[in-house]
Amino acid sequence: MGERRALVIASQCGGLNLLSFLPGAAREVAETLLDPSIGGCVPALPDTPLLVDPSVTELDAAVTEAFERASADEATLFIALVGHGEYTYDDFYFLVRDTTLPPNSRTAFLLAQRIRELLAQHSLLDGLVLLLDTCHAGIAARQAADRWMRIVGEAGRRFEVLTASDDRAAANGCFSRQLVNVLRSGHPDLGSRLRCPDMKVVLSGLCPAQTAVHLAFDGRREIAAGDEGLWLAKNTSETWRSSLAADNPAADLIDSLTRDYVPPEELRTVVGHLMMGTSTIAVVGPGLDKSRLLAALARPSVAPDVIPPRLMDAVVFVSATDTVERTAAELARQLGRNVRGFADAAGAFEASADPVVWRGADAFERAVAGPLRHSQLKVRIAVDGLDNLPMVAHDRLVDALQRLENAQTVLAVRNPITAQARVWLGTPILPGPGPQPGGAPGGSKSWQPMSDEPTDEDLYGSSLPTSKGGPDLADLLKAGKNARIPTSILVEASGLPVSAVRDFLVRQDHVQRLEPGTPRETVAQTADGLFFASPRAHSVMADAVMRLAPSEDRGSGTPEQMYADAMLAEHLWQAGRVAEVVECLDRRGSSVPAENHATWKLWSDQIVKTKGSRIRPAIVARARYFTSMVKIGDLTEALRSFEELLPVAQRRLSADDPEIYVIRNNIGYLLFETGNAGESQNHLRALIADATKTIGAAHEETLHARHLFAVATGKLGDGNESARLSLELIPDAETALGPDHEVTINARLNYDFYTAKSGNPPPDIFREPTPPRRIRGRAEG
Repeated sequence: MGERRALVIASQCGGLNLLSFLPGAAREVAETLLDPSIGGCVPALPDTPLLVDPSVTELDAAVTEAFERASADEATLFIALVGHGEYTYDDFYFLVRDTTLPPNSRTAFLLAQRIRELLAQHSLLDGLVLLLDTCHAGIAARQAADRWMRIVGEAGRRFEVLTASDDRAAANGCFSRQLVNVLRSGHPDLGSRLRCPDMKVVLSGLCPAQTAVHLAFDGRREIAAGDEGLWLAKNTSETWRSSLAADNPAADLIDSLTRDYVPPEELRTVVGHLMMGTSTIAVVGPGLDKSRLLAALARPSVAPDVIPPRLMDAVVFVSATDTVERTAAELARQLGRNVRGFADAAGAFEASADPVVWRGADAFERAVAGPLRHSQLKVRIAVDGLDNLPMVAHDRLVDALQRLENAQTVLAVRNPITAQARVWLGTPILPGPGPQPGGAPGGSKSWQPMSDEPTDEDLYGSSLPTSKGGPDLADLLKAGKNARIPTSILVEASGLPVSAVRDFLVRQDHVQRLEPGTPRETVAQTADGLFFASPRAHSVMADAVMRLAPSEDRGSGTPEQMYADAMLAEHLWQAGRVAEVVECLDRRGSSVPAENHATWKLWSDQIVKTKGSRIRPAIVARARYFTSMVKIGDLTEALRSFEELLPVAQRRLSADDPEIYVIRNNIGYLLFETGNAGESQNHLRALIADATKTIGAAHEETLHARHLFAVATGKLGDGNESARLSLELIPDAETALGPDHEVTINARLNYDFYTAKSGNPPPDIFREPTPPRRIRGRAEG
């Protein structure tokens, strides 16, 4: 998905004046489009991206093959035609070396008619861009408006044309030469990507003897703005690359928000507060105006008379896909890049932190607040999109940002929050919560649509693509709320071609696309209000996420994995698949204990409140919450909680349910960790006997209990017996669980310690460089 393919054709007619810029100009166009750092295309044909002076038969065969291959692979196709062109009445012809004049369809390439036929035949093409640098090329653009719109609308394809002239001769190659120059050098006034509508304006100034024409179609109608995904090149301008915006994951969003930006007076007010040292500034109001203001702070060049260069040190745009941990990580990344000494301060803070305090610190304290407090560095931070977060995450992040020391913060919100200064944009929406309600992360209330909520037809149009028997794309998009959904997940969930999904997306005014037209493309809704998707849509989205982002591949860091970590549990919950919610959370925990603690607190409360405390998912969720208490150092409370939970589990679960033995193992472990090794040993002895009888001697929890019993024996002072028990356990664990299982490894460590083979004590059980590989319910994991 997302491959971009280019074919450049240079051709001049032997019966007309020779074009001195050929084939050199065409070769430069091809090289620019294929440069990975600029155009990012690959050749549309296996052998070469450039065809020079073909016959009409060779030209038609090459274009046809390019269409066929691109459609088969659902790729985007770029075709550039450089050379002689001519028109007779309404028919535009691209001429070849042996074309006789006047041209006809047997001796020249009848552009409009052939493109129309190819579009109709190859409907999976994921967008087409034509670049025309030919004599009288403008007539082809008019033909596109008159003739191509109908066929493109019927096929549902996206299509753009950028041409060198209207009806004047364009015989000096200015279009191709200047296009190459701009694409290679970038443009200081443009954003992350250079697009056809941008080039129309730029080339009109660089080639004043010609009239640049741009036409774009979304598959149904002509659109002036074009398709964000049909970009020509990445902007390599130093002005853009050196801005805070270019290094931002939301670079494309910042670009779109600041196009044709007119600075409001409120921007001056915000900048004035920052210059005067105001600690917290709330930019309050509905709609996108507050987002545009923060985008301008990240890109000072759009308002150079108002915003000093490098005013901000970090600007983050949050979506529902983000968590407190992910937001903290992005703030820390930007501060590490833009603030001298911050990265060293973060390392020094971690190195100097008390281990007990560090265990209980959340991600924001570890990554941002602690390093700033420790180093006394002064920074300026702006955060947009806070209202997109679920309630708990919203409140945690806002509170952390408000209390941040040695920092000035600008927070964009829909409704007022506590701040040293407030800047109002429009009329706030009052009353009502800032973050969106509904769903487990946002609250337990079962919400129903308001009578004045926009309808699907208002938001998405009257004709919604849908796979056979499945939810339509609007329903799937609503299931993601305001999260950044990878387009690949919408494709997988809908069962539709990527071209059909992008056709739908480009028609939506309330959708933002990041990294459009690439395999990493994500989309998010921008409309204010609540989004209610069907349980079926949530279930289909959950299945698609699990197929594309299996938990064992979390380390890949793909957009699909990021979405799964943030939204999979929510989709499962809304689909009524409660048991799978717990399994999902088990597999997708954080390496920061305090973040796991917050997550399990939220979900265990949610499940108990809405489903009751006696169902298995509620019991397991509460057990994981109590385990998270251990990881942040609250051992006594965790032991008490596990002891209260055990009889509930024994009454409600079957006798051979492994979760009973997970709970009992945690109690055994916590008993000796809280100074009751003798009681622990008795507890574990009974546990081993029961587990051996009910779940088997080779079960993981039985073997785990044997390991804990050996440890408890050692803590009572009998090191020789502890070593003997571990020595007996090791081969059994290796056979049942494998040599690399944590039970096997820990048994070896305990044996080595008591036989003085290593000279080192067993490792600190509270170290957490990575989450446990297997059962996250273990308190000592």
